[in-house]
Amino acid sequence: MHRPDHNATAARAERRALRLGVLGELHPDYVALLARRCREVALLPADEAAIDALVIWDLDVALAVRAIEQHHDLQWVHLRWAGVPPEVLQVLEGQSMPLTNGSGAHGVAMGEYVVGVVLAHYKRLHEMRAAQRRSEWIHGLGMRELRGQRAGLIGLGDLGGSIARVLRPFGVLVRGLRRSGVPSPDVDEVFQPAQLDAFLAGLDILVICAPLTRETRGLIGTDQLGRLARGALLVNVGRSAIVDEAAMLAALRSGQLGGAALDVFLEEPLDAESALWQEPNVFISPHCADATPQSLERGLELFLDNVERFTSGAPLRNVVDRQAGY
Repeated sequence: MHRPDHNATAARAERRALRLGVLGELHPDYVALLARRCREVALLPADEAAIDALVIWDLDVALAVRAIEQHHDLQWVHLRWAGVPPEVLQVLEGQSMPLTNGSGAHGVAMGEYVVGVVLAHYKRLHEMRAAQRRSEWIHGLGMRELRGQRAGLIGLGDLGGSIARVLRPFGVLVRGLRRSGVPSPDVDEVFQPAQLDAFLAGLDILVICAPLTRETRGLIGTDQLGRLARGALLVNVGRSAIVDEAAMLAALRSGQLGGAALDVFLEEPLDAESALWQEPNVFISPHCADATPQSLERGLELFLDNVERFTSGAPLRNVVDRQAGY
């Protein structure tokens, strides 16, 4: 973990409060809580001329990059979300200040989202809802159970572990793909990237919950989708660029994929002309899988703890490994 220089921190505290730039809107209750817990902190807009540290609260990559470029002497940057955009890593190249993220705040919400869309697909809730709007009684409608289905999670960090812990009580057999290959009590099997083909073989459900890095960009294409069980469900709550969109659309239209639930997209908001909108077996959510009050509160607590650590010279939590990208 990064340890801020204690002498420098003490000297700064004697001169003035920590000038903390905020990119985005902090709820007034959050501002009041920060003021009570961190009295030596002054909140400023991110575009102020002089700030010591920057918290990127809203997910706007272009504005985040601009704010970092504007301030060349930042002592710390914090991202509220867990994934670190490559553009942020790029603009920080050559700068030594610690970068921290919000890993650990979003897993519970993501796990519930994933099991929600999986159940909706297996229980055909979307079809029944559409039939209800048409006042149509569907005769002989069949459903499927999750028990005995094989799910694979690409990424076994906070998100992957949380998703696994929600899926397994349904009797789902869960595989995990992680760079280290270290076993996890949350899944039945762990594979490394070199074993990707074996990991994918026969999966009924594939969940993308990994960060976007050089290694994961374009990881899932035509060949990889072809290794899944026919009619498999793809769920992407990680990063859109991990999956080849053209290959995914072709697999949906051929029936190799029976459906896809997508919360992340190459361009957001998703263009009204995108073919994804019209695909009958695609469920689209507007990058909101973790948008719960509880996720925000957990993220705030993590951030406030790091503010207290930074101002006291204690080790920061969630320091990003810039080489790994997360």
